[in-house]
Amino acid sequence: MRFSLRRWSIIAIGIGWTGSILGLLWLSASAAVGISEYSFRQLMTGPGYLLAEQLRPLSTAQREQRLISLRQRFQYPIELVATDSVELPPQARTMLLHQQAAQNSDEEIAYFSLDNDTLIQFGPMWGSAALVDVLGSPVFLLTAVAASAPIVGFSIAAWRRKRRWCRDLQEITACLAGMVRSPAVMLPAVDREWMPLVLAMRKHVEDLSAMNERHKEVSQAVSHELRTPLARMRFAMMLLGRSEDVATRSRLQERLQLDVDRLESLVRASLRFARLTDAPARIAREPIAVLTWLQEERMDVEDKGLVIEVTAQPENLQFMGDRDLLHLIARNLFENAVAHGRSHVIVRARLASTRQMILAVEDDGPGIAAEDRERVFEPFVRLAPGGEERAGFGLGLALVRRAVYLQGGSIGISTSALGGACFRVTLPLPA
Repeated sequence: MRFSLRRWSIIAIGIGWTGSILGLLWLSASAAVGISEYSFRQLMTGPGYLLAEQLRPLSTAQREQRLISLRQRFQYPIELVATDSVELPPQARTMLLHQQAAQNSDEEIAYFSLDNDTLIQFGPMWGSAALVDVLGSPVFLLTAVAASAPIVGFSIAAWRRKRRWCRDLQEITACLAGMVRSPAVMLPAVDREWMPLVLAMRKHVEDLSAMNERHKEVSQAVSHELRTPLARMRFAMMLLGRSEDVATRSRLQERLQLDVDRLESLVRASLRFARLTDAPARIAREPIAVLTWLQEERMDVEDKGLVIEVTAQPENLQFMGDRDLLHLIARNLFENAVAHGRSHVIVRARLASTRQMILAVEDDGPGIAAEDRERVFEPFVRLAPGGEERAGFGLGLALVRRAVYLQGGSIGISTSALGGACFRVTLPLPA
């Protein structure tokens, strides 16, 4: 849009400039052929006076003979006409009485008084050409063509630019249609002004494709997680219908209830992950006392007999963040540390010199191998020593990484001083 306005502004300026030049040419031509009445009268008064001085003493026949010789000295016609045969306005007749030249209505013929009955007629003046003649002269035509050249050039440039614009638009449309099928389509060769739009469309399509892949992975993983409890429930219901033993039926009902609870937990976790996959419209920011927040999170987690230390440096450390996202981070990291730790968990929050809050959660469990430290954040990935799967759905750490990312932070894993894993979350302090 910005380039289109600029282009049309240049065209409008060119049209205005050319119109101004043509207008000035018109005025110049009009001035060239339309000499003012005063200047023309002054110009013709001198020749009229000299001719009158020579012709007055002569008779009528002698005057005609004298005019024949004099006409050869003038470049315009000279005649003697009767005063009554010429129609002149009153002011013109007054000028004649005062020995001044006068003009007729068409301003191409001048008169000078010879006597009371005769006037000397000068013209028509062939040198004062009509406006049409001036406009048709080669010099004026060349000047007009030169003045019109910019508008012709602008018109041609605008026409060619429109052709390129239409071509680029068609290629972009075809490219967008291809991106719908595959985000890896080759970008069209368009002008530079279109490239931000094309790159933005490609980035948008890639984001949509990645989102679709994430949703597909989640759907496949959920389907896989649902298959086992559903099979157990189907088998338990079959046995429940056949068994008459009260203890057996009670045990089967408990098994069914556990599977139902597990399915509900899976659905809740999957929905939570799906909602967090896409960035919320607005990240809420509110002041949070970090030590109080961590202590509240610690109280909500079953410690299973482990010693859990919670510290903050300084103790009055404040952080502006989204309370829901921070709860998601702390709750899942606490639960992960308790699930893998043997006896001791340490949670530390501190203020870094780079205006960042660093939250470290350490345990004394088996730790995480270096090759698995990135994969553990993928949804539905559960690691355990010896390749055995642990309880849970593998969504907790995936939720943590997404919540950290939405707040502009980062998360990494290293070896804890306690011998287990150390999860290090870095969150920038808002200005």
